[in-house]
Amino acid sequence: MRTTIHYDGKEYVVARHATELQEEIAAILATGEPGWLRVNHGRGQLQKADILVDRGVPIGLVDSSDPE
Repeated sequence: MRTTIHYDGKEYVVARHATELQEEIAAILATGEPGWLRVNHGRGQLQKADILVDRGVPIGLVDSSDPE
């Protein structure tokens, strides 16, 4: 399982299914307050990063998992 996240013109990755991320993002938005999503950035040696989730901030999710 792996999901690529497109955010602010950059790519991030997480070792989670896209549906899990959709649920977490929906839960953040349901609070009515901005929230942070922990992701990884880079190639090879990944660096932890946090991206801000808020209404009006576009986020693209691509399921990049190998087909099962």
